[in-house]
Amino acid sequence: MNKSKKYILTIVSTIALSIGTIQAQNLKFGFELDNKKSVVSIPFELKNNLILVNVVLEGVIPLKFIVDTGVSSTVLIEREFADIIGLKSDRSITLVGAAGMREVEAFIINQVSVNLEGISGYNIPMMVLKEDYLNLDSSLGVKVHGILGYDLFKNFIVNINYASRNLYFYSHEKFRKPLWFYDEIPLSVEGTKPYVYKEVTMDNGEKLKSKLMIDTGASHSLMLHSSSDEKISLPQKTIRDVLGAGIAGKIEGDVGRVKALEIYDKLTLENVITRFPDKGTYSDVIEGTQRNGTIGGGVLHRLNVYFNYKDELLYVKKNRGAKKKFKYDMSGMSVVAKGELFLQPYYEIERIRPETPAARAGVKEKDLLLSLNGYKGESLDLSKIHEILTTKAGKKIRMVVKRGDEKIVFDFRLEASI
Repeated sequence: MNKSKKYILTIVSTIALSIGTIQAQNLKFGFELDNKKSVVSIPFELKNNLILVNVVLEGVIPLKFIVDTGVSSTVLIEREFADIIGLKSDRSITLVGAAGMREVEAFIINQVSVNLEGISGYNIPMMVLKEDYLNLDSSLGVKVHGILGYDLFKNFIVNINYASRNLYFYSHEKFRKPLWFYDEIPLSVEGTKPYVYKEVTMDNGEKLKSKLMIDTGASHSLMLHSSSDEKISLPQKTIRDVLGAGIAGKIEGDVGRVKALEIYDKLTLENVITRFPDKGTYSDVIEGTQRNGTIGGGVLHRLNVYFNYKDELLYVKKNRGAKKKFKYDMSGMSVVAKGELFLQPYYEIERIRPETPAARAGVKEKDLLLSLNGYKGESLDLSKIHEILTTKAGKKIRMVVKRGDEKIVFDFRLEASI
């Protein structure tokens, strides 16, 4: 009888312990390194200066997310994935675009499991867009399902090694890596966004100590808001262009160069391609944060960077890409990916700038790009297209396009406008 009681008590205790463990797991919030590791390494793809990693949603669906220091919440771009696994929204919200002109609808789901290789995310709050307002696939040429932001950075020391295409997540308590060859930069984490104060030398020689958000989710090199400070003026040489797209839709402005951007004492980048959005764009953000602009992936991919949100520190060292010149399209055309045509990816001419080589040659919007300087089919992607069209002034370009049922060959030479 005593043995039976002891056996029953043992079973009850085991069950209680199991329930307690499950409840404790359910009460976890945020991202953690698996098995109490001190560091986890995750490989990433770099597309148009953006970092893409593989994630698993709710332990079921493998997806591809952008790692973005410029967003607060984890974002699911395609709502159907939430519907497939039965995630129910807790409330709906309305988002206002950068220009304050467009409102879009999204939903909040408060307890979602989001896992990376070696990292588990418990009860992560997630914003789900009602529709794919961002259309990132066309600018990256790969399918993107979501965005990871502040929640992924706040609990770790995060190293982005652009040269090796690896992310390293370190436990604060176990971090022992010496950073002797890195420059330590004060980092101001305001709300959920990281800021640095860096000197920018404008085209006219004017120097400005600028408050700049570090945005790994922006493909540009540098963006400056002319309405944030009277010292920010347009360079003498500029190109009028569409600067990007967001929830607000297309963002227009001018593109030029600043003379210099200070990174740290021994590294100043020169002739940096800079975007100047039209006044009124980002007005609410500028007023609320007093920021002058953003540093994006075009600069960051030239560096090896450690983010320490907890202690508000940034550690930076240049990599082999630091000496590369900043380049901009010299053809006058913008090319986007448009899914699959006859089971192959295809690329479309989205915009043509007036009085540019492509425009004078007769290239038109909606032309389908079949080949570019001999590259076609699987050997042609957006990275290769960008590389060819930014190579150097005077380079000969031969492209074959499909316009309706007709194939047309165009020849022209690249011209630098800025």
